Amino acid sequence: MATLAIMGLLICKAQTKSQINYLGQKPPGMVAELFAPGIVSTKSYEHSAPAFSPDGSVVLWTVVDSTYRGSLLEMKYENGKWSKPARPSFADSTADDYYPSFSADGAKLFFSSRRKLPPGYPQGGDIRIWEVERGKNGWGKPAPFDTAISKGHEFAHSVSNNGTIYFSSAPAGGITFNIKKSEKLSGRNIEPVLLPYSVNSVDYEDGPYIAPDESFLIFESQRPEGIDGYLGLYISFRDKNGQWGIPVNMGTKINSGKGERFARLSPDGKYLFFGSFRNSSADSRGADIYWIDAKIIDELKKDKTAKTKIKQPLGDELIKVLIKTDTENSAVLLKQWLSLYPQSLDATVIYSSVLRKQKYFSAAEQLLAMIPAGWSENANIIMEKALVKFAVDEDDKAHLLLAPVLKEGSQLRGRYLYLSNSLFDMAKFKPSDEYFEKAMSLHSHGVFWYNRACSYSQIGYKDKAFEALDQASSLGYNEKKSYEADPDLVPLQSDARWKMLIGKLK
Repeated sequence: MATLAIMGLLICKAQTKSQINYLGQKPPGMVAELFAPGIVSTKSYEHSAPAFSPDGSVVLWTVVDSTYRGSLLEMKYENGKWSKPARPSFADSTADDYYPSFSADGAKLFFSSRRKLPPGYPQGGDIRIWEVERGKNGWGKPAPFDTAISKGHEFAHSVSNNGTIYFSSAPAGGITFNIKKSEKLSGRNIEPVLLPYSVNSVDYEDGPYIAPDESFLIFESQRPEGIDGYLGLYISFRDKNGQWGIPVNMGTKINSGKGERFARLSPDGKYLFFGSFRNSSADSRGADIYWIDAKIIDELKKDKTAKTKIKQPLGDELIKVLIKTDTENSAVLLKQWLSLYPQSLDATVIYSSVLRKQKYFSAAEQLLAMIPAGWSENANIIMEKALVKFAVDEDDKAHLLLAPVLKEGSQLRGRYLYLSNSLFDMAKFKPSDEYFEKAMSLHSHGVFWYNRACSYSQIGYKDKAFEALDQASSLGYNEKKSYEADPDLVPLQSDARWKMLIGKLK
């Protein structure tokens, strides 16, 4: 099919055939503006960018309720006007749906859902990718996407012109989100592969948007390079040989320092949509949708870091060992990485943590003493310096270092948890417990207590494990099957308290 170059992006002519009416909104310039206030951007929690069909006749997006249950909303453009938002005909009232994404020709919609699998499909898993045909008479019947690719822990996704699907995945429903891609060959998608470090990291990566021609990837991540440690949007450019560039933070025209996610380009390539928490308040608890002229992508492509290519074999191997928490090989590969990319703040923080785990405290201190001057006030660097002090029993110096970054703010609970988990790994259980309790005093959730119990169970601290499980169950994290099937909790099952605990679960 012939293509048309728009701002350096290859967009199919079929996608630009119709002039898209963006809900009657005035197009933005190079300053991000709220999109469709009162229609799309409301006091509800918008949990995806709007997905316009290539012909502009329909738009869908996600809204989540107070229990984080997702629903798709749809608007149709008919007879020169837009319908009111409503749930699409394929919605399932017994399940939740998220992350709409159109195929290049608009004939198919992909979305993620926890709906029940039809007979004949392998059961199990949690949220997975589904697909539904869109014809002249409306939506067809949804079916699970290839279950050899989507196995039940897949979240946001995006599909290129040639059918390659990029998606975020959390192994076994865990909290380490990374981005994978599955290429389409001979009409079928093949086994997914992880994208290399530093597109992926040990932190959180989600919400991938792939350019139609796969020339760039936008994703959300929480990593040291972010504004004050907040979740933000990053972009990585890909050359003709398929080599990824070092991701760059998309800057203050996109990232506010309050949390940004869910990027998506409009089908005509003119605008970039994204979610932002910049206007969150007591009566508007979630993200709103913003849009900006897509020329911002061309600006970012000129960035020196964006032009720096990832050494793919090294990046591929590094992300694998990091996810496996293979400390020995991680240390070797991170040292190689930093010799090539000394300005990598994320790799510096990770390398310091790996050296701590190996008990090479002097080496960690030396690494952190040699950082560029501009990093000295970075919260992750400060926490790493403090953790080294804890490791050598200089707790007073650690607390002094931490004082500036442990003030009030939306990042405080996350920092307490990071310190707590790191100290636990160092067998510094007293300060670990103290920071964990501080985190839970700000906002407690059963899953954190449950994970804490698993950690204590693994090292034989049964009393603390049962205390944490009691907290988890009292906060609603109380599914009996999950407790009984968790290998981390096996050491507790011979204890008399186990039977009492199981008796209280659902």
